Amino acid sequence: MRITGTKSIYSIKCLFITVVVLVLLGGPSTEAEVDENTVAVWLFDEGAGDVVKDVSGNGHDGEFAGKPKWVKAEFGGGLEFPGDDSGYVVVKSTKKLELETLSIEAWVKVEESTGKWQGIVCKQQAGCGNRNYGIWVHVDQSVLHSEIGANGACGFTIDATTDITDNKWHHLAFTFDGKMGRAYVDGELEIEAPNGTTFQSADPITLGVPNLNNANGLKGIIDEIRISNVARTEAEIQEAMDVGLAAILNVEPGGKLATRWGYLKRVP
Repeated sequence: MRITGTKSIYSIKCLFITVVVLVLLGGPSTEAEVDENTVAVWLFDEGAGDVVKDVSGNGHDGEFAGKPKWVKAEFGGGLEFPGDDSGYVVVKSTKKLELETLSIEAWVKVEESTGKWQGIVCKQQAGCGNRNYGIWVHVDQSVLHSEIGANGACGFTIDATTDITDNKWHHLAFTFDGKMGRAYVDGELEIEAPNGTTFQSADPITLGVPNLNNANGLKGIIDEIRISNVARTEAEIQEAMDVGLAAILNVEPGGKLATRWGYLKRVP
């Protein structure tokens, strides 16, 4: 459940203050505290350069293709994508990214409906033939569209119900536990449906487009992506939405004190 109540909020604020003080004193390690089910986390806090660091420690750094733009986002920094193939991110595949069960979570601010499938986080070289998984903005419904490959094709798809093309921040999540797929928007379950067999591929992950050199790009900003090899619970998804992944993973890279204060200020 979402964190509510005076005591819970007070506890979170105390925790964040403690972390900030420790950082000022040269405290905890800059390494992320990642559970065994987390396979990739991109916080987009670099602010410059052409590499997006995977802070999970699993080495899934993303490289720019073209020129997505560093901007301020929901938590610290983010990447703004132009809506075509002139700027996106490519992550080379590993066995850890070839998933049968999964969760994809991301903060996304979609500027508008473009009349195209806007790729957000997708693992496929081209089309349905070798699709492993992904989340998109639906081509005409303007909602979260989620898929996991089945039998080497677009075998399982679900569409949420909230319009996410309103130029506002939305937390999006798609989970699949081997039997049931679920889509969440802003921490709330909007649709679930059963699925059977799945298909894995060694194709790269692209952030901001459906696949390499595809003009169906996202027109908007992405912040804080986590990919897991299990279906996260609703409570876990809401926690990531409420306090941010950096707080959960205890990530405090050099120069990110301002970002940590941003988390503290964001809690009501």
